[in-house]
Amino acid sequence: MNYRFTHADRPDRCGAGTHRFSNRRHGLFLLNTGTLIIGFLIMLLVFSESALASKGRFEIRTADSRLYNGVYFASAQVDYDLSDEALEALESGVALPFMLRIEVNRVRRWWPDKEVASLEQGYLLSYQPLSQRYIVKNLNSGEQDSFATLFSALNDMGRVADLPIIDASLLRPDRRYEIAMRVVLDQATLPGPIRFIAFWSSGFKLQSDWYVWNLSE
Repeated sequence: MNYRFTHADRPDRCGAGTHRFSNRRHGLFLLNTGTLIIGFLIMLLVFSESALASKGRFEIRTADSRLYNGVYFASAQVDYDLSDEALEALESGVALPFMLRIEVNRVRRWWPDKEVASLEQGYLLSYQPLSQRYIVKNLNSGEQDSFATLFSALNDMGRVADLPIIDASLLRPDRRYEIAMRVVLDQATLPGPIRFIAFWSSGFKLQSDWYVWNLSE
């Protein structure tokens, strides 16, 4: 075996062996480069499909309140548009929890508004594959209804009619009050494995903006 010395006085092999090693390294380089390109193309495909997927949207279209027998009641119309990920989870047997939150706040001029009362109304939406029915359960009252289509289930859940929020005797007539309402997909009460996925997935981060209006008679 012949050797030649480099500037660092370390032997370097000469001859055919060096050429075979160089070709092998060149082949590994091409293989790694090809793998990176394939991985990059797959990643682009995944992101493209994610971009085309429905992200979902919650919106409170209208809301108001009225005073009856000394109690204020709130009504609203909510649009629930599920993301593709939430819809896939629902049809795979995962019950989706929704939370409607209402706050009564006293408006203050020089200080942040003060919360006077709050109310949370929970719903649980599930799908029964055997009967092919959608079930909406009111978590506050325990009542539930069955629907043939997802549209009718979401439409029923979105109709909030005369929900009692506060006794008028608890409010001062010389103060101004506002009601704020918001709906969210309640990730905290999802089943454990789905909750972990939901933490990282934007498809489960569904919530409306706050809808605010003046409390009046």
